[in-house]
Amino acid sequence: MASILNTGATNALGLALAEELAEAGHQLLLHGRHPQRLVPVAQRFEAGRYIADLPAPAETQRPAAEAATRHDRLDVLVNNAGVASPGTAPSEACRQTDTSSGWR
Repeated sequence: MASILNTGATNALGLALAEELAEAGHQLLLHGRHPQRLVPVAQRFEAGRYIADLPAPAETQRPAAEAATRHDRLDVLVNNAGVASPGTAPSEACRQTDTSSGWR
């Protein structure tokens, strides 16, 4: 099965995706911004965990770099992290895009 790094895995779409991927037997590497939310999710799926605040420029590369050093391989990156919600002001929508596009 694939080794998958799923960003934004602590709620909503990211959490639902983690559930589906774990059920399919994939090795999960989960990212979240808040340790108190990420740790129980990672434990539930026996997954690696990576804590980073992706809107912060210095943080955007760290989870992928850590995954590369701690695991033999990384097959898939699910770029799901986000910070905005419906009805968000345009300036905040840009922050959402910057968060998701910071992974290179």
